Amino acid sequence: MLILTQYIAKHEFKPLNRFLGIENLLDGARKVAKGLAVKIKSPDNAKEFQFFKVRIGRKGSVRMIVFVTIKNQKIIPILIRLKKDKIFGTNMAMNNPVVVNQINKNLDRVLRDIQAKQYQEFPHML
Repeated sequence: MLILTQYIAKHEFKPLNRFLGIENLLDGARKVAKGLAVKIKSPDNAKEFQFFKVRIGRKGSVRMIVFVTIKNQKIIPILIRLKKDKIFGTNMAMNNPVVVNQINKNLDRVLRDIQAKQYQEFPHML
């Protein structure tokens, strides 16, 4: 099941609407569910989740980092950026402190959205 939180929809997905649509996010979630994404190291404060990086959009022009809750396999985008993002450059990896910092900020906001039930579920699309 893909879960798109209010914060990620507004701050990560909406700015990229001209490059990708919800179907691209669902395609990325399908890749994660099928084991076709690259597993990456979890941040120190989020060891209870598994993190994956997957390419989405036309010709893999966008990369998305998602986390998967281990108990119920919910796939939740946490970072969606163009391949040539001005902030991260081409290094959207856990050894880039700028990426780790942004993931930690987004993770806090995503978890708050989930607790406040401010998200949309796409259960039937995977």
